[in-house]
Amino acid sequence: MKKGNSNTEGLIILAVLIVIIIFITAKGGSQSAIDTSPGSFSNTTNISTGSTATPSSTYAKDISISTGNAAYSYQSYEEYVTIYNRGRDPVDITGWQVRNAKNKRAYAFGGELRYFPRDSAIIPRAALFVAPSSTSILQNVILETGDTAVITTGSIASQSPYKIVSFKENICSGYLGNMDEYSFTPSLSMTCPRPADEIGVEGLDTECRNFIKRMPSCRTPEFDTRDRDGNICRNCVDGKPLSSPCVTFIKNHFNYGSCIAYHRNDQNFSGKTWRIFLGQGWEMWAKDYETISLFDQLGRLVVERSY
Repeated sequence: MKKGNSNTEGLIILAVLIVIIIFITAKGGSQSAIDTSPGSFSNTTNISTGSTATPSSTYAKDISISTGNAAYSYQSYEEYVTIYNRGRDPVDITGWQVRNAKNKRAYAFGGELRYFPRDSAIIPRAALFVAPSSTSILQNVILETGDTAVITTGSIASQSPYKIVSFKENICSGYLGNMDEYSFTPSLSMTCPRPADEIGVEGLDTECRNFIKRMPSCRTPEFDTRDRDGNICRNCVDGKPLSSPCVTFIKNHFNYGSCIAYHRNDQNFSGKTWRIFLGQGWEMWAKDYETISLFDQLGRLVVERSY
């Protein structure tokens, strides 16, 4: 009888141990699955550690992120970070998410410290160029090898004369950057075609050709301005009287819309930088104790950068 009792007690103890092991394993597995799906945000804040999460995306080895001016810009239309493709293959970043670390910082609120959910934004589609007179055609944002995406928190305030959407810089973008209506941070590339190289210049009169030769790139000249005596200067360009054919040629060639019309099919038309606008109306990145996190379409961490 004593031996039988001993065997029974041993079986009971063994069963209890198995149940405990199964419970612990199940609990650990459920915790590791938190916040891995796209668009899934938790209000629970881990304040016991400031460690950086380990990237789980297959793009982690190819994509890097820079803080841009996030630490010192306060206006959403100026604030930006950058994403860079250092890999050998193109990477489609459309639908990826950027998230801040607001949920890891304590805020004094109502006489006590509180934590709030982090902010996130989705990278939208963009155009190869801003359409001069119609709706811009949007496509996925594909970073080729060596391409950079400037991710601006806000958007361009002015939408006239052209509606500014997310776009890829090109050899005509400098005309937009030189317009008083717009303010781009950082500045757009100024690599427009040289006016003197425009097809048709060789057929103009000598005075006109010399004037065009001295014209700067990426700038729309002014017409019918005042001369040195203060009188309205008809048939003038930037205050210089020129022949009617010359003025007509300059009006038809040296502005943003004309640049797109004449050069959109050039082999070197597109640049290496995308300008992406998230359209947020408020600052996204904090001055201190911030972490910029980038997640792919499946919600997997690609890269993080803290400052």
